Amino acid sequence: MIHIFVGTKAQSVKMAPIIQELDQRSIKYNFIDSGQHAVLTDDLIQQFGLRKPDIFLRKERTNINTIPQAISWTAKSAKHLITKREEILKVVFRGKRGICLIHGDTLSTLISLLYAKRCGVKIAHVEAGLRSYRIFNPFPEEIIRLLVMRLSDILFAPSDWSYGNLKKMGYAHKSINVHANTIVDTIRFAKNHIKVLDRPSEPYVIATIHRVETIYSRTRLSMIAALLDRIAQDRKVIFVVHEPTQHQLSRFGLITKLQQNSSIEIMPLQPYLLFLNLLAGADFVVTDGGSIQEETFSLNIPCLIMRSKTERKEGLEENACLAEFNEAQINYFFKRLPMLRRKNADQDLQPSRLIVDRLLSWV
Repeated sequence: MIHIFVGTKAQSVKMAPIIQELDQRSIKYNFIDSGQHAVLTDDLIQQFGLRKPDIFLRKERTNINTIPQAISWTAKSAKHLITKREEILKVVFRGKRGICLIHGDTLSTLISLLYAKRCGVKIAHVEAGLRSYRIFNPFPEEIIRLLVMRLSDILFAPSDWSYGNLKKMGYAHKSINVHANTIVDTIRFAKNHIKVLDRPSEPYVIATIHRVETIYSRTRLSMIAALLDRIAQDRKVIFVVHEPTQHQLSRFGLITKLQQNSSIEIMPLQPYLLFLNLLAGADFVVTDGGSIQEETFSLNIPCLIMRSKTERKEGLEENACLAEFNEAQINYFFKRLPMLRRKNADQDLQPSRLIVDRLLSWV
């Protein structure tokens, strides 16, 4: 039996084409939702035409948005793991071991790893081999990645660079290079299903910020607010705001000035396909999101990455520039903006198909 664990928005977006591939081949699978981003994953499942998950680990169909909520949820999951192994195997994994497909480096990744390991289910890690080589940056993602890669049975690397990292770590024997991130399959699907291009008529920039190390830092969030104000002097800015980001902007007294700027439009999270449509039409993108870095790479849109370090190589010095929260780097991005396009933007690879091919022995 193939088990598939998702829990966050990014996991749903990147695992969707794998699930679609399984459906197209009529391969049976057990679909598990950890519930970390319950509202968002519900919406994404509809957008990608997937069936509802077989198992929901959280009864509450709400998103986990705060650090205290995340700590509480993790503690409850740990207690459940310790005391209810047989119940987990019977209910969550439907009494069948097989292999469990997990993704990324989030709390959902860690919980899905521990659930599978506790029940003797083999583990395949999608998007393996990403490294920042700094244990606490980003935190806890780098630590989760190291643990997941160590304990997984199969590692699907999305690039030559990530595959090289796995070999350096001594994991070559269990690593498979699928040569691209599954996001390329997601974007291919989106391009075929976006019918109405409802975008602003004037030039615009998309901004979206959500990482813990960004939004809980007054200095970093203030720098980003000032940057958006600067961009808004000659372009419309569409600031897509996550709930925790909205809370922190208010807490630091930054939201009012942004709201008063007529060239900055603040909007809540959008349905994924609509957001991708907006992204595709942008002059450039300002983000701290790793998935959006990958999406702009596939869409060939210039991207300013508001992070001190990124574990992804996609687009760096091609269409993307790492800000490092340094004014000189930000100015360098604007200086190079007209030239920030990839030389070869075509990607015909189908990583989801390759992953499913490798999973057939577990059916």
